[in-house]
Amino acid sequence: MKRGEIWLVDLSDAKGHEQRGERPALIMGSANGLVVVVPFTTTLSTVRFSHTFSVSPTPQNGLDHESIALVFQIVALDRERFIHKMGSIAEQQWEAITALAKDLLNLDE
Repeated sequence: MKRGEIWLVDLSDAKGHEQRGERPALIMGSANGLVVVVPFTTTLSTVRFSHTFSVSPTPQNGLDHESIALVFQIVALDRERFIHKMGSIAEQQWEAITALAKDLLNLDE
């Protein structure tokens, strides 16, 4: 698993407003046996929230539908939750999503 790849992950035991079910997620990095990801949703109205980014399906990324990267729901997952690789994100999209993550975590200050 590498940064920028999109994998189908299992979030079936989510609570409250967390994303749940099997869904694509963008790999942001990994450490200590966990993988940090940004989950996607196909609920397009979520783009109204801060720290989200719209991604259109392409052969490169493997998405089936227009999807929203929910950067504000960044999470660390065990590798057992990863089902299969779908594809990878374009460089320009990677840069936009990482900029949102840096802003969310106040890393530019």
